[in-house]
Amino acid sequence: MMRLAVPALVFLVAACGASADPAATVATPEGYREAAAAFDSAIAAKDEAALQRLIADDFLWVRGSGAMGDKAAFIAALAAPSIRIEPFRPAEPRWITSGDSALLAATNRLQGTADGEPFVDRHRFADHWLWRDGAWQLVYAQVTPVPEAAAADVGGAD
Repeated sequence: MMRLAVPALVFLVAACGASADPAATVATPEGYREAAAAFDSAIAAKDEAALQRLIADDFLWVRGSGAMGDKAAFIAALAAPSIRIEPFRPAEPRWITSGDSALLAATNRLQGTADGEPFVDRHRFADHWLWRDGAWQLVYAQVTPVPEAAAADVGGAD
C-alpha cells in the first residue's frame, strides 16, 4: 500500500507546485463579457448570422427538461418565426474564468410572444465560453426553470 501512496503523493506535490507558479498562470483573454452581451442581443434581434458566429459547431444545449440539442436546434428555436423575445439583461451574473475558459451563471426573465400569445420565462442558466481561433465561442448552455416560489426574485428585463 505504501508503494502506491508515494507515487500519488509525488504527483500531487508536482501538480500543486505547477499550479502555484505565477508564471504558469494563463490570463483569460478579454472580451468574454462583450461576447455574452452580443449573444443576448443576437437572440432578441433574431440575428442568425451573429448566432452562427458566436456558437461553436460542437455546441451542446441542455434544456430544462433534460433534453439535449445542438447548434442547429438551438438557433432554430431562437429564430422561429412564431417566437419574439424582447431585449433582456441577465440578473445576478457570476463569471468564473480560467485561461481560455469563461463560464457565466445567471438568471433570466425572458418575455415576448409565442404564436401571438405573451409569455414570461424565468430560468437560471450556465453558458460556457471557450477562446478558440481568436474569438469567444459558446460551447455549452444549460437552462434550469426557476421554481414558482423563487420566480418573483428573478429580475433582468423589468
